[in-house]
Amino acid sequence: MTIKTMMAAMAVMLASIASAKVTWYAVDPMSEVPYMPDSAPKDGIKGDDMFILAAKGEYEPCSFVLTSDVDVKKVRFTIGDLKNEKGETLPKSALDLKTVKVWYQAGNAWTSYFADPKLKLCPELLLNDEDLVKADEVKKCNYARIEESKGNYTYRWLNAPSALDRRNEDISGSRLDDSFQSMKPNFKDADTHQGAKLKKGRFKQFFLTAKIDKNQAAGLYKGEIALSTGEKIPLKVRVLDFELPSPKCYFDENKDYLTFFCEYVGLEWVLKSNGGDYELGKKQLEAILANFARHGHVTPTFNNNLGLMELGKRAGLDYTKPLISGNMLLSEKAQMRHHAKLSKKRLDKQLGEKTIKFMTWGDEYGLATLRGIRDMVKIYHEEGFYFPVNSHSGYCAGGYLADLWWPSFAPTAATSPLTFKFNQLGGDGYFGWYASQHVGVENPAFTRRQYGYGAYRAGFSCNYNYAHHLQGWNDIRPELYRPMMFVYGCGSGCIDTLSWEGFREGLDDIRYATKLLQLAKPLSRSSNVDARYTARKALKLLADTDGDDMDLTTLRLEMISYIEKLAKFSK
Repeated sequence: MTIKTMMAAMAVMLASIASAKVTWYAVDPMSEVPYMPDSAPKDGIKGDDMFILAAKGEYEPCSFVLTSDVDVKKVRFTIGDLKNEKGETLPKSALDLKTVKVWYQAGNAWTSYFADPKLKLCPELLLNDEDLVKADEVKKCNYARIEESKGNYTYRWLNAPSALDRRNEDISGSRLDDSFQSMKPNFKDADTHQGAKLKKGRFKQFFLTAKIDKNQAAGLYKGEIALSTGEKIPLKVRVLDFELPSPKCYFDENKDYLTFFCEYVGLEWVLKSNGGDYELGKKQLEAILANFARHGHVTPTFNNNLGLMELGKRAGLDYTKPLISGNMLLSEKAQMRHHAKLSKKRLDKQLGEKTIKFMTWGDEYGLATLRGIRDMVKIYHEEGFYFPVNSHSGYCAGGYLADLWWPSFAPTAATSPLTFKFNQLGGDGYFGWYASQHVGVENPAFTRRQYGYGAYRAGFSCNYNYAHHLQGWNDIRPELYRPMMFVYGCGSGCIDTLSWEGFREGLDDIRYATKLLQLAKPLSRSSNVDARYTARKALKLLADTDGDDMDLTTLRLEMISYIEKLAKFSK
């Protein structure tokens, strides 16, 4: 391309930008309804300010949808520092903008993790460079952009039917797309937001997250999101004057609410996806685990990857909490005792004697099997291990055995009578859940409810769902289930999704409820009548709501209101 041709092209682009009229809608970042390119957001507020309300140390998002009356080849965004009325600054570095990528997923996308061979558009990926993945609406398929050399790209078809797509089994039995090694360095997102195309009359969603430093002064900070087309979207961030505790349980505000995942991400998975580059794999795994920590998932489930514990600590994982650390051996009693003693000695050396260590065995077995393994469980209990079981017979036949019972029950109010019974057994037992639904549903509102207030208010004390996978770029599978993804593997580690942001919001809902309980419980017995009344009203708020249908944004605002009132009485 000659300089003259380049100048002409640039002139055309600038002319289109200058003539564009861009309209924005403030929308719910945790919307129950997907925002699609062919329709205006029904719940969006046209021309409204962007507003974020967050505690110190919290991540909190807002979202907006843009539409233009002409094609804009690339609209770019500038966000400066925000200021409060005292002149204090919320730095622009605390704000992270992403484009919500709408791409082709299975026909059950947004509502189910079951496979469906049809394809439909669905919003999911959060990208700095939206061109990393191309959704072709004519051919109805996705393409991954691969950088073969600097500035030289090829595109890889992602939705090939399984009969045409070379696949094999990974070490855990989960199917991975071996022909697309997504974690090679030539497939990765940009480090910063690269702007986005706007097509005439179409709608595009953007996702802005604020990371509030723990030392950030409380107050209302104001600024703007400046578009290269000339529009300026007002941006306000109110920083609350408190920090959030780690999530605890509703029935015991001092007991940790934990999150485990089956098939936890390990180095073997990364190496399979990056071409076997060990040094790169360690960096990628650390980046992924740091991403997990930023989303509130700090409990490692390493199984045979405990040798990478220092890497996990650097990433922000917490090894002082209970963790899944290995598998029991079903054998002769002498062999089981020998294995249990050796495992305990090894894990105590690696993790410390005080760390609670779970030893697993089997999956979804019935009553007869549960009865048959009681001697094995007792041997490992005698060595100090904790026992998790997901058998549906776990309570009636083994409630006294289980230190973590995680059946495939939906975390709803209907399960409350059973969680109540289990929680009355004493000890350090945890009640978890899985499969209702498994990981993979793109809807952030559903994920927020399922992993947050829904399970919390129903009396659960942990999540233990399936699974943390890195592949799954092809949503067409011959199996019963779709690929189960919270994040997608790429050359720099992983790419976030709307659902993964919903997961963090769910845990933050529990953290707000925990803060409220920790303030209200002592004040409910206060000699100050006003303090006692306020505390009991706050406790009544949680007692009167369940996680099945309560609007969680409204609940969050109500909890913040009571936290601020209770904090004044606590001083």
